[in-house]
Parts: sequence; structure tokens; C-alpha cells
Amino acid sequence: MRRYLLAVIAASSLAGLAHAQDYTRYQGGWNGPFLFYVVQQDTGAQGPPEVYPGALQIDFDGRVHGDVPEAACMMMGSSTDYVSPANASIELTVSGCRDARFNGHFSGKLINNPALKYASLRLSSMRSLDSGTAQISAIIRH
Repeated sequence: MRRYLLAVIAASSLAGLAHAQDYTRYQGGWNGPFLFYVVQQDTGAQGPPEVYPGALQIDFDGRVHGDVPEAACMMMGSSTDYVSPANASIELTVSGCRDARFNGHFSGKLINNPALKYASLRLSSMRSLDSGTAQISAIIRH
């Protein structure tokens, strides 16, 4: 009985690992460097971008939550399939950021690259700033 129980635990652990490495769906835990920058239509980036490690969790019911601790940013929102189950349209509310330009509603896409085992996240602020539009980008991995 004990041997059977250990086999079941090992199999479920391996199944979790195989699922965690699945790049054919956008759901799951993502980690990587998050790039924060402000762009202006006619002149490009305004000031140096800031890069911080962060994490994003996309639940199977579409809920999204994450944080970028060094920037003091929390993210909450929702996701839906975009073109295929590997990619997502994402709507987020970002709050608590030390740089207040990055607080607010963001919209964008998570595009998976299953062959190279990463995803690209591109989010734009839905409000216009005097200095331009706040952007958050990331190359993230499971």
C-alpha cells in the first residue's frame, strides 16, 4: 500500500511539472523581468526604462494576479483567449507602484512562443499621461 501511495504521489508531482512547462496554453505561473517605461507618440521612450523581477499567475478561470515587488506594483485582472488557447488578451489594474505613472488600468496581450519556451507580455496604460503612455513589457517563462 505504501509503495502504491508513493507511486501516486510521484506521478502527480511529475504531472504537475509537465503541466508547469506547457507553453501551449497561457494559464499558469509566469516569472521574469518586467520592463516599465513611458513612450510618447512622436519621440519614443521618455527617460530610462526600469527593469524589475516579477511574477504573474493566470488561473484557469481567467483571473490574473501578480506582483513586481521591487517596483511595489500589484496586478489584478482578467484574461481571455486571443487567436488560440496559447495566447491571451489581458486587462489589468496595476496599483501601489512607487512610480505613480504605472498605477491604473492596462490592456494588452500575452503571446506564447512554444518552440522557444517563453511568452512576451505587452501592456499599455488605458489613460494618457502628460509625459506619454505608460507601458509594461516582459519576457516571461513558466
